[in-house]
Amino acid sequence: MAKFFHPIFVAVLAMLFLIGTPPLSAQEGDVIESLKIVGNKRIDESTILYYIQSKPGTVLSKNRIRKDIEQIFSLGQFKDIQVDTQSTLKGLELQFIVEEIPSIGNVEILGNSQLETSDIREKIGLRRGATFKEHLVQEAKKEILKAYEEKGYFFAETRIETHMGPDNLVDVAIRIREGKKVKIDKIRFSGNKAFEDNKLAEQMETEAETWYSFIDDSGVYQKDILKLDMFRIEGFYQDHGFLRIKVLEPRIDINKQARQIHITIPVEEGPQFRIKSIEIKGDDTIPHNEIIKSLQTKKGDIYNVSQLREDIITVTDLYSTKGFAYAEANPVTKIDDKTRRVELSIDIDKGKKVYVGKINMLGNIKTKDNVIRREFRLKEGEVFDGSKLKRSKQRINNLNYFEDVKVDTQRGENPELIDILTTVTEKPTGNFTVGAGFSSVENLIFTASIAQNNLFGNGHRVNLTASLSSIRADFNLSLTEPRLFDSEISAGIDLFNTDQDFLSFDSLSTGGGLRLGKNITEYETVTFGYRFNNVEVTGVSQQDTTDFLRNETRTTSRITPTYIYDSRDNFLNPSQGWKHVLTSDFAGLGGAKFTRSMYEIIYYRPLVEKLVLGAHGRINYAAGYDGETLPAFERYFMGGPTTLRGFTLQDVGPKDRDGDPVGGSKGLLLNLELQYPFTKSLRGFVFYDRGNVYGTGPDLSVTSEDYDLAEMRHSIGAGFRFISPFGPMGFAYGIKLDKQSGEEVGQFHFSAGSAF
Repeated sequence: MAKFFHPIFVAVLAMLFLIGTPPLSAQEGDVIESLKIVGNKRIDESTILYYIQSKPGTVLSKNRIRKDIEQIFSLGQFKDIQVDTQSTLKGLELQFIVEEIPSIGNVEILGNSQLETSDIREKIGLRRGATFKEHLVQEAKKEILKAYEEKGYFFAETRIETHMGPDNLVDVAIRIREGKKVKIDKIRFSGNKAFEDNKLAEQMETEAETWYSFIDDSGVYQKDILKLDMFRIEGFYQDHGFLRIKVLEPRIDINKQARQIHITIPVEEGPQFRIKSIEIKGDDTIPHNEIIKSLQTKKGDIYNVSQLREDIITVTDLYSTKGFAYAEANPVTKIDDKTRRVELSIDIDKGKKVYVGKINMLGNIKTKDNVIRREFRLKEGEVFDGSKLKRSKQRINNLNYFEDVKVDTQRGENPELIDILTTVTEKPTGNFTVGAGFSSVENLIFTASIAQNNLFGNGHRVNLTASLSSIRADFNLSLTEPRLFDSEISAGIDLFNTDQDFLSFDSLSTGGGLRLGKNITEYETVTFGYRFNNVEVTGVSQQDTTDFLRNETRTTSRITPTYIYDSRDNFLNPSQGWKHVLTSDFAGLGGAKFTRSMYEIIYYRPLVEKLVLGAHGRINYAAGYDGETLPAFERYFMGGPTTLRGFTLQDVGPKDRDGDPVGGSKGLLLNLELQYPFTKSLRGFVFYDRGNVYGTGPDLSVTSEDYDLAEMRHSIGAGFRFISPFGPMGFAYGIKLDKQSGEEVGQFHFSAGSAF
């Protein structure tokens, strides 16, 4: 393609020509009778005429023509303009002879599969209709190759072909050969003394190629990601006291033969700094010594930027509990490079005390406003409290009516008011589920459930379940009003029919019950229940008959007081918090006389990264009174997905002469889990379970009559839980660590509901 003259250079030549060599057929001052444009193809004649002042009826003027040429050149569409005059029968004709700069016609991109065509078009200046300029071709090549390099295609090639078509249009064909991705072979660091290379590499999203790179596409070089990694490394150093850290531009070495990338990241660590002193300045609404006690940052500690950032949030949260929602805490540091110490002061401006203005709801189509509003720990008109706002969000989340809950604050009608907007995304709260499973003891397991957890948007819960297998047939109906008349009182009714084969006996239980409960504090609840049931025991052979195990029909009438403390942050997928449950059954209002008691404790705590520790413990005790023994159908059994995983009922506790379980009057259980949330709805876990039931029976080979920590079965295993449209579900496989003769190595378990 020939190189075009610069438009300004051409204009100067044209003007010099006009000035130095006036047309022989016309003289300056002659009247122009007609005007003609010659040579234009794409540019409309009327557009050019608009910029020309030398019109018919005016006199010929070199200065005016010079300005006309400048105006036409300003359109940026012409590479040459000449002016000529002709004598015609009608008089003087002025001609503007133009040569257009070609424009871009069709732009075709060929050979790309790893980059979208639209993405390539956005990066280049070659666009249909734009003025064609040779430098655009070279710039397009550069941008395309740069885009491929950022995706790891360092050996990509591109060739751009141009073809002059009709109407002065240049068609462009961009041909690309992408080649293969170049993987990162090694990431090294230079200048690092405080931390090993692998420790610094852990802070990066960019990583070297691994054997499983074909799965997660690791080892791919992306320039933007690497740039962010530099900030991550810098932040890591700053969190360990290296305030003068410098992470320099990484060096990228490409081995073309091996198709590998080596990255070297230079760092200049500088000295490590510690906290010399901590001082609180400004407002003293909250005593300064209390603020210092609340800080994670302590005198003498290594300076930690992220920790200090969290401390600032802690300070503002403390003030928000006193109504100062807009309090500001500004850290000021004085760094002494000689002593490597930092004097830290936190300046506090509490701002004005604010009150709760309007509390509004958005997004709740089905759920009524009052169902959400009654979970708020704040009321309109009272002093704002940030901790109560946080707790309100937790409680709304724990309703399990919504996929997402957002609680935002904004200034109210005046500066002393703060409005609260709660935006929810509702999810289906009613479901019909049918499921099937298999276990070595129960064989085929069939389950069905019809449930509605937010009936008519009022928060009422209705649940009808059925569970069938070779050893049980359970039917349950429960109705619950969690907030009777929007109060803190809950009420419920239960009806049940349970047919259970415990292998050593069959139990058919039919009955119902009533429940009343009340929240006594933010995290504490007491409930009082009454239950009546009729139990028929069959299937006990004469040789296995004992004082507690025999064929009989009995009734039980019991009251059940329960105390619950629950501070878990999320009932479905908790990451921190405690739960304590203390409950007892007092039976004897009619029928069998016995007591059953249980204490249960649950604990969650976040560990490193996303890991969560979950712990669960339970102790049970039951006994008859007034000369009666504890009936067999009220004894404790253990083994399965919700107790001791890896075991079945048949493996644990006292047994009869045939090796079938007879249950126990006491129980101990411990479950430990390490959980990792892959997503908001999916968690993987590994576990260690330990437990047993104790009591009398013909065979105590794997237990004892009384509590004995040495006589406990235990197992390890792994599994995952997920939030399905039908509620929480889980799968796990447990392996016995103390396998007995005749037992299976482990068990596969399916469960519905939360972990503990």
